[in-house]
Amino acid sequence: MRHRTTLQVFGVPILLGIATLLGLGAGLIGDGGWDVAAGLLLAAPLAITGWYWTRTAPKTKRDRTGAVHQMPAVRRV
Repeated sequence: MRHRTTLQVFGVPILLGIATLLGLGAGLIGDGGWDVAAGLLLAAPLAITGWYWTRTAPKTKRDRTGAVHQMPAVRRV
């Protein structure tokens, strides 16, 4: 098992949370360009989540000894 730092584990979720908060704030600040910015910032986490859910699973997997095993092609649902 690969050890990861706290930033590697929580970095993307923190950025998605910041984007959401900035989008909500931009929606409250003003009209026009602020509304466009708010829409883009609020849509970004949804788009990234959708992309992650639809990508294909890896075709190889390593076990504890480091040996590589072929996995059947399966799409994540």
